[in-house]
Amino acid sequence: MSEEPNIAKGLPPSPGSAAMPNVDAQRSGIRFGEFLAALDALPAEELAGTLMASKQLGIPLGRTLVVRRLISNEDLGRLLEFHGLYRRGLCDFEHIREAFQLSKVKGLNVKESLAAIGLSVDEIESVRLGELLLAAQLVDVEQLNNALSLQNLCGLPLGRVLCIHFNFPPEIIDAALGFQTNIRQKAISYAEAVDHLKIMPLAMNADMAMKPVIELDLQDLLIAGRVCSEADVQTATNFAVANNLPLEQVLCGFNWIDPALVSATLGLSKLVDGGYVTGHEAVNFLINADLSKKDGVRMGDGEKFNLHKFLLACGFLTPPDIKEIAKLIVSRKREFGEIIGRTIDDTTAKEELQKLVFNCFTNDAQFAELLTRMFGSDELVITHARNLVDLLSINGATVEQAILSFASIRRDVARFSSTSR
Repeated sequence: MSEEPNIAKGLPPSPGSAAMPNVDAQRSGIRFGEFLAALDALPAEELAGTLMASKQLGIPLGRTLVVRRLISNEDLGRLLEFHGLYRRGLCDFEHIREAFQLSKVKGLNVKESLAAIGLSVDEIESVRLGELLLAAQLVDVEQLNNALSLQNLCGLPLGRVLCIHFNFPPEIIDAALGFQTNIRQKAISYAEAVDHLKIMPLAMNADMAMKPVIELDLQDLLIAGRVCSEADVQTATNFAVANNLPLEQVLCGFNWIDPALVSATLGLSKLVDGGYVTGHEAVNFLINADLSKKDGVRMGDGEKFNLHKFLLACGFLTPPDIKEIAKLIVSRKREFGEIIGRTIDDTTAKEELQKLVFNCFTNDAQFAELLTRMFGSDELVITHARNLVDLLSINGATVEQAILSFASIRRDVARFSSTSR
């Protein structure tokens, strides 16, 4: 077998090659992105763009590919398994390339595709996290499917979805991930791993401290968190009810109240509703937050999140969507001008229009209106995204919590829309 393709692609040659005596060390260090490039799993331009986004957003490359809809969850699972097989020296790269192509064409899993090209698969042992937790009766089928549907939207690893959205103990997830590795390395059997996981909750219950449970709605959180006074909330509530307006919209009209803080508090209230944080934790954060230092959560490249970047991170918008939005702006200049408060027509210079578009993308209020008015995005979904971005700006949530909360409301809105048709 020729080794030139491997060397040209940056992969070490096959085992036993004189050109690469320390093959095992090199194999184990092959990164997932390098592996995908060598495999030609997707176009080089798309892979390069996704690698950059993955670093900026702090989300694993594989999950970034999924949320950008460049590969499916099933494809990612297969690719990760193939990557693991190569790193452990269980298969030559050319065999993996052939098996991968076959798996795509015929929809085979990893073992089936390897067997189809004549490779022995008896020693290849792999197990998915969800399968392991299901066998240990730590989740049921409905819970697992629920978590997987959120994972498809948000791109986070299944373990993080279970920990954040379902309050799954991180210790159990860490143990299950460790057992996955041990099963692959033949250090433990599948049955032994399941038995260990089954008894873990029993051992943990005695040591787990109870968190104080406080049920709070938005009004309670605004007052208890000292975002505004009880009198402010009562006045705003009366006006909101009389005029059929959202409470937060009325409060944002009071010039002595920070509208971004009201927005962030609304986002925080959704995290409380979802069980991501307790009411006690939410109130404590608001009381002690130093709003004079709005450094906020930053992306991997040091840039702050804004609505545009957050929606890209969540996979709600993709690069093709951005191109489509740009085309809409060009074809509907007058409407775009109304959104940004400028007169725009066919006499507007191209360079000026480009600058106005850039400014719109960095202005959350304008970009939100652009999405709902011209791109057809759901207003409830975009509003929640803005709330979460404002919450991130004061370090009131982790990026994972925000992304998962956004995925949850996207799914709920989509389900409601489908049932109301």
